[in-house]
Amino acid sequence: MTLALTPTAQSSAIAGFVLWFVGWMTFFKVDHLPFIGRFIRKDRMIDWISHNKVLTLMCTEVFNFGVHGISQATSVTFALGGTALNALMIFILLPLFRWRGRKSNKRILREAI
Repeated sequence: MTLALTPTAQSSAIAGFVLWFVGWMTFFKVDHLPFIGRFIRKDRMIDWISHNKVLTLMCTEVFNFGVHGISQATSVTFALGGTALNALMIFILLPLFRWRGRKSNKRILREAI
């Protein structure tokens, strides 16, 4: 049995990627949401994610496949698109953002002294 990546499967994967992208962009604006921003701090959440990367990925995948299921091929490729973005964000982009933030803070401190 071979797997052909049809346009429907590609669209499902892209849609899953984009849906989780919107979720991550909302995550980055959580401090600005009314009522929620009082209780949840983005910096604390990013620190927790950085210290618990595998657990974070597992939680997002349990949610992802729990919502979309594994009964149809299009729902699985939808979830796999989300998986790709979650892995990219958790293991590559969030550490880069933290590194860039620390680098710019050091420059600011050096200029102040």
